Amino acid sequence: MIYNIKKIVEVLNDLIRINKDREDGYVKASHDLTPAEHNLRGVFERKAQESRNNVMQLQHKAEELGAEVKEDVAEEGTIAGRIYRVWTDLKNAFSGNEEKSVLKSCETGERAAQKCYEDVLNDKELPEDICCIIREQKQSIDASQEEIKRLMNN
Repeated sequence: MIYNIKKIVEVLNDLIRINKDREDGYVKASHDLTPAEHNLRGVFERKAQESRNNVMQLQHKAEELGAEVKEDVAEEGTIAGRIYRVWTDLKNAFSGNEEKSVLKSCETGERAAQKCYEDVLNDKELPEDICCIIREQKQSIDASQEEIKRLMNN
């Protein structure tokens, strides 16, 4: 099968942006915790690191294809544009909110990321090695969303 390298790189760049926004959201949430909420700091820092690792994997794949990795925010209407707006709203919501509200915002962000990853995986025009990386990252995001839900219910 012949793959459209430009489209693959676009997808990788979208997922890179999603993960950078996700990382920023968790870093912001971690910094805005009150002393009483310090138990969440490790959870948020671990999820921010997970996003950094995802970015490195995706950038490596894009570079293997000879692509330039974009640093700018995705335009309106793209997968990354949708998730960017969700995480921007979440980053703004973290400040001054109680633990349950912050966790609810994180859970909403994770669901949005899951949806974007699902959309990408439904695209049949990606090479299997890239789909494998994306599936692994989605599984990790799925587990994160479940962890956030458990913390909300405690």
